[in-house]
Amino acid sequence: MRATIKMIAERAGVSIGTVDRVLHNRPYVKEEVRQRILEVMEEMDYHPNRMASALATSGLHRHFAIIQPAWESYVGEGMAAGVEKFRRARQDYNVTVSVHPYRQGDTAACLRLLEELSGTVQGIALCAADCPPVREKLEELERRRVPVVTFNSDIARGKRLCFVGEDAHHAGRVAGEIAAKFLRPGDRLLLVYADAGYSDHQGRTDGFLERLGESGFRREDCLVAETHDDYDETFSAVSSALAEEPDLRYIYMANRSVPACMEAISRAGRTGEVRVLAHDNSPETATFLRQGRLDFVIDQDLAYQSRKALELLFDTVVEHRRPSRERYYGETVILTAENC
Repeated sequence: MRATIKMIAERAGVSIGTVDRVLHNRPYVKEEVRQRILEVMEEMDYHPNRMASALATSGLHRHFAIIQPAWESYVGEGMAAGVEKFRRARQDYNVTVSVHPYRQGDTAACLRLLEELSGTVQGIALCAADCPPVREKLEELERRRVPVVTFNSDIARGKRLCFVGEDAHHAGRVAGEIAAKFLRPGDRLLLVYADAGYSDHQGRTDGFLERLGESGFRREDCLVAETHDDYDETFSAVSSALAEEPDLRYIYMANRSVPACMEAISRAGRTGEVRVLAHDNSPETATFLRQGRLDFVIDQDLAYQSRKALELLFDTVVEHRRPSRERYYGETVILTAENC
């Protein structure tokens, strides 16, 4: 059943008139009440009457662009599912969405896309490395009044409207809490992450080490490898760690190259001896979980990220309602062999 204004009002404990004022960004609503109503609207997946809004914007075409790494497999599929859900929800509007991939790590290609699209679109959903050239481009886009929402990986110091994605620091702390349950201070472990340029990768790493430190573990007992989500680099890093540290007890895979890690453990004859915790419920990680080769997976809602980023752009451009928060986080889910 589609949520209504009345249902929103009842859930938030306010009048229908107050909900209407929030919907139309009118004054005389306390900020805490406004935030509560917006949160209820998000929980109930509420959208204003599409036909009425479509009539109000009749004849105006809006084009939003998504600029993201060329994700394959489940990541690309999850993001595409979110885009499709947005398209279906806004099918009565004169709105189009185009997706523009670039090779991960190719900042120059990302910048070219930002420049090429900035003059033809009304908003951009962006996943890019947090680096000075990208931040400078975001400042330029703000001056040109092209709104940008970052998703999946944030550019916190850049001129973006807001961020949608995983609370990477929290997810890393969750991973650190789990690891601490299976280790004793002094045990050796390995952390493998992708690229410090992407905030979610660095956030997971920082959160993990922070929580382990709080649990009494020394930083020097945790080996750290940056492998850029590359199979060969990950295989080499894990193989070297296993060879150099015969007492290695735990591996935290903060990137997506889990198959490479599993292969390295298998070739070293250490299957069942080293516990492994990974991120994202890909077909491979689900299989490893069911086989008992992987202990836990911390998952994120990829479809939520692309859909919510587009919805926030739509609200800003069409509804003239800016995001109420700086960051929108999806749910963190811990998976095992029983619920993957």
